[in-house]
Amino acid sequence: MPCSHKPAGLTAGILIGAAILGAACTTEAEPAKEAGAANAAPLPEYIPTATIKDIMKSIVDPSADVVWGSVQSVVTAKGIEDRMPITDEDWEEARLGAIRLVEATNLLIMPGRRVAAPGEKSEAPGAELEPEEMDVLINKDRQAWYTRARALHDAAEETLRAIEKRDVDTVFNLGEKIEHACESCHTQYWYPHQVLPPGYDRP
Repeated sequence: MPCSHKPAGLTAGILIGAAILGAACTTEAEPAKEAGAANAAPLPEYIPTATIKDIMKSIVDPSADVVWGSVQSVVTAKGIEDRMPITDEDWEEARLGAIRLVEATNLLIMPGRRVAAPGEKSEAPGAELEPEEMDVLINKDRQAWYTRARALHDAAEETLRAIEKRDVDTVFNLGEKIEHACESCHTQYWYPHQVLPPGYDRP
């Protein structure tokens, strides 16, 4: 069957109309995009007041202790005692501890945060690096610092989900994962020259 042909004038008119319509749409879309960009809220400025040491002592350490202490086996005079949350309040306390631990990792990696206050010295010179030395190590490879902080974040978040499910066994087992994430940072930035016993590998 022979193909039908539209008049040349009609075809040209359709092409011209399409071109005009496309140009109009582009013209209207560009101002809309610019208006959206202009109305976008600027990112907030971070104001890191506390040091990494402050956050560790005030949030990370006590929150990790709450999580570890929520499910544990304790040796007493009567033998091994298994402890776990019983009441709703017990579970909520463990949950809030895990939340603090999760979010503390975001505070640790905020730009501009230093390890310690200017002039502050190590509490165990020789065994630990000085704060200025820790800053150098962190800033030398920020991505490695982010990766280690993320490992703690993920371990704490996994524990949080287990707490919300009231899964005692998983909470107990994940305690070691949290500890491993902590030691991975400590042995890299805090006491990297520590002499480890034979057969013990750094995290």
